[in-house]
Amino acid sequence: MVPSMAGRSGRGPSWTPAGTFLVMPRPSTRSAWAAMAVVVTAIMAAACLPPPTTRTEALPTPGASSLAEATPQPSKTPKPQDLAIAAFVKQVAGGKLTYRVSFDGEVRLSTDVLPVAGAMDVAGQDFSTSFTYNFEPEYPGLGKARIQVRGVGTRGWIKRGSAAWTPMKTYGVAQSYVPFKTVRAAGDVRYLGAVEIGGKTFHKVAVRDALLIHPNTIPYQITGEKVDESQVEFLIDGAGRPRSGTWTLRAQARVGASRQLQRVVYELELTFSDVGARISIKRP
Repeated sequence: MVPSMAGRSGRGPSWTPAGTFLVMPRPSTRSAWAAMAVVVTAIMAAACLPPPTTRTEALPTPGASSLAEATPQPSKTPKPQDLAIAAFVKQVAGGKLTYRVSFDGEVRLSTDVLPVAGAMDVAGQDFSTSFTYNFEPEYPGLGKARIQVRGVGTRGWIKRGSAAWTPMKTYGVAQSYVPFKTVRAAGDVRYLGAVEIGGKTFHKVAVRDALLIHPNTIPYQITGEKVDESQVEFLIDGAGRPRSGTWTLRAQARVGASRQLQRVVYELELTFSDVGARISIKRP
């Protein structure tokens, strides 16, 4: 029950100690309340926002890297050694390279050292070679033993001393004496560096699996020959023509009546000539 004040009942003005009263305005409509709520919400939200910062985020702009990617780059100039190797590979892989290679050196077994000397003509994948093993330093009176080997196409022949030519039963690509037979691409040639000779620059390269002489040609009770590795290192000029080099081969074989297993090592110095000359290899 609300007491009556000044002859009226209901909720009235709030009295103050001084005898006066304050009249609280009453919102007249629902829209007024909604407007007040929006204002209050905005104030509270503003209070929760993080403090302003002076950092300014830069907008992405085209940089030098993106411009460089969009601009076509000129192709790199090939190095002299790359051009020389490419020219060499083109001649060899084309099967038309002709040359003569002369060689001089030695073959070492576990107990013997035999001087070796000879020369070979090459026309593409065909070859004809003649060389000697010199037994005189180790076995006086035996002299030199001459060996001739020839390969034409897929067939090979061998001639020992004054004996007749005989077919090589096991001859194949792996037995070919052409030193560059494995070269098909630039990756088959390893670059070793530049060499200055007489004011001219040559390029030293290497080719693996280069068979120049097989150990089965050594006379006098050599059996069970097995090649472990071989390599030719040589100089080429700017046109890719071979000039000089060295050849090494490491193998093993059984020697003598006792069939003792021995190491076999060839080391020969090479000189190339008549590169590109007219050379023809015929079967015996």
